Amino acid sequence: MMNTRLFVSLVCLLSGAALTSCVGKPASEYELSSAATCPFAPSEASGSVRLGYQVIPGPDLYLRDQGMLEACLPNVDVTWTRFPTGQDVVQGFASGSIDYGFLGSTPAAKALSAPLNLDVIVPMVSFFNGSSEALVAKHATTVAELKGSKIATAFSSTAHYSLLKALESAGLDPRRDVEITNISPDKLPAAWASDEIEAAYIWNPTLMEIQRSGTTLLDSGDVAQAGAPTFNVPLMSRTHTEANPEILRMWVRLQNWATGQAIDDPEGYIAANAAQTQMSPEETAEQLQGVRPVPADEQPAAMTEVAQALYDTAAFLQEQGEVQAADLSHYQNAARYIDAETGE
Repeated sequence: MMNTRLFVSLVCLLSGAALTSCVGKPASEYELSSAATCPFAPSEASGSVRLGYQVIPGPDLYLRDQGMLEACLPNVDVTWTRFPTGQDVVQGFASGSIDYGFLGSTPAAKALSAPLNLDVIVPMVSFFNGSSEALVAKHATTVAELKGSKIATAFSSTAHYSLLKALESAGLDPRRDVEITNISPDKLPAAWASDEIEAAYIWNPTLMEIQRSGTTLLDSGDVAQAGAPTFNVPLMSRTHTEANPEILRMWVRLQNWATGQAIDDPEGYIAANAAQTQMSPEETAEQLQGVRPVPADEQPAAMTEVAQALYDTAAFLQEQGEVQAADLSHYQNAARYIDAETGE
């Protein structure tokens, strides 16, 4: 369930009166705030950090829009690279082009498993998915009715994993009873408008677009209740974090602060995310209701669940022939909450 205070704040902001003050920069500009002030004492750390991000509403986009990482790390060269999917973020790590990334649990599990076996860590969890990802159909009204259909999703994503789990729960064999095709979120609306596909499992903001003309069969909150949760996490190069512990601590501290801003300043939080996604504040507020953010005091317990879920995801992907899963201790070692004060 979503943090209650955050849920109430977002619901209140769905009223037109409250939203009139939510304005922001066009997302196409992707400008950093020139007047940003670090909410803490800025770090004296130096060096560089290359971040790979996706256009998914949440703390990462908020921090990017507000220029907070740059404000809090004034002596660090900070660069942001946009990726369309989590699998592309993983490829960024594999090619050595990024140090930090933001992605879903499924590509994170693949990154930590053979054959990739990337030397990366998961220092915290940003949020658990709920209605922010969903399976939408053009004609079917149940998952079972999708038998024989062509379904689109982004391969190696949390949506892909949830789709496979949903099909199995409905008694369908993903390999024989349906045809699953790989389409990235940016290309999915065009495929949806054609006769190319009958259904899709995808995340916001693309999800909201196809829901206007389709029927939502279930979402990732439903799949989680059935025992297969998905979530989004920061993934970080172990080599970079060990060489730059101050940068890591500031990043974790800012992530926790941004989650708090969603409660303390919901209008500003929504406006910043809307500016980065090019959505209206109303749409952004609705999308943010579809995830359950994890505040700092809940992180240690949540990371125990995250490590187990990464292992379970990898084991499932091994059954699908996609990875070779390691034992549970491997994922527990990689997924441990890093305290922003102690760095441990």
